[in-house]
Amino acid sequence: MVYKNILVGYDGSKASRKAVEKATKIAKMFGAKLILVTVIPSPVPLVGELLVPETFELKEAVETAKRELEKMAKELSEIHEINIEYQVLQGDPAEELTRYAEEKGCDLIIVGRRGAGKLGRLLLGSVSEKVVKLAKKADVLVVEIYEV
Repeated sequence: MVYKNILVGYDGSKASRKAVEKATKIAKMFGAKLILVTVIPSPVPLVGELLVPETFELKEAVETAKRELEKMAKELSEIHEINIEYQVLQGDPAEELTRYAEEKGCDLIIVGRRGAGKLGRLLLGSVSEKVVKLAKKADVLVVEIYEV
């Protein structure tokens, strides 16, 4: 299969950096467009909490993520000579990654996962596992790293 549009989820973690490395190699191999996406989870205000500070923090997080993705996209496109876009979204990470991948016509989604073991995944859940379940029109590659 030849991939044309590859979406990679990036959250700043070591696992997501590995996913970006793998996505870059695959994009270069196939001459595909690479779409870097960061999803900022929407804050859930506690009862009685003011919304203003959280809204401000969310805006700041979005702007910081945009700057980081812009810098990364520029560096990767210059070094590897590939077409790169980037986007910052808000909401549930797995849902937003799969929704945006479908919207952009992506045929491959790449996400990183830190090997947390069965108990860790059970307790914490896993964005990568949810992406695998939700992705209907794209292949999914999970790049896993194990931390001790």
